[in-house]
Amino acid sequence: MFQSLSNQYISRLVWHLYCDAPTLTRLLALARTFICPMQRLLAEVPKGSTLLDIGCGKGIFLLLLATNNQMSSAMGIDPDGKALHIAKKAMAKVANQSEKVNINFIPGSSPEDWPQDTYFSVVSLIDVMHHIPPEQQYWLFCEAVKRVAPGGRLIYKDMCHRPFWLATANRLHDLIVARQWINYVPLDTIKHWGLSLGLELKTESFYLSYVYGHEKLVFNKPLI
Repeated sequence: MFQSLSNQYISRLVWHLYCDAPTLTRLLALARTFICPMQRLLAEVPKGSTLLDIGCGKGIFLLLLATNNQMSSAMGIDPDGKALHIAKKAMAKVANQSEKVNINFIPGSSPEDWPQDTYFSVVSLIDVMHHIPPEQQYWLFCEAVKRVAPGGRLIYKDMCHRPFWLATANRLHDLIVARQWINYVPLDTIKHWGLSLGLELKTESFYLSYVYGHEKLVFNKPLI
């Protein structure tokens, strides 16, 4: 049964997990818990899941799942080697609290770097798609779907492209923090892609956190 974690607890935990990181990195990890409310994402992961987190960054999502004993194993993939190094150091603190931690953080800049012929009960794409060049977005989504085991689910969350003022706030954020001009994908496009690839839409939600608008889709992959 999923145990809901409070905002305050999550913030304190992240502050602790990243205590060995540089101060700015630690502050950005803490800010992430306010910008992107984690409870709504954690609640979508069944206990005992095997999980692939595409674009895992510093590993916040996976480490929170591990701390909450929601998964049996996980793999986090990201092109940023420095972020993965920080994730591994933070994972050591989770390991001190639980002997069941089994997370592999591996570098990867495209689906060609992902594990082949390996399937997961949960695949997550959290705030990733708007960082992908437009010509590669559909390919990346298809490859993510391929990694979902029959009966599993795909968790898709991204920043909203409408209304304009919310989209602009996030665009400015990424220009400052990531130094990148981002490329939104309309949510209806993601829904169309998922359904055309044989997925079933389980839930759809929109929520605000300060000036950040979040769109979340959860798809199920039918059993064969």
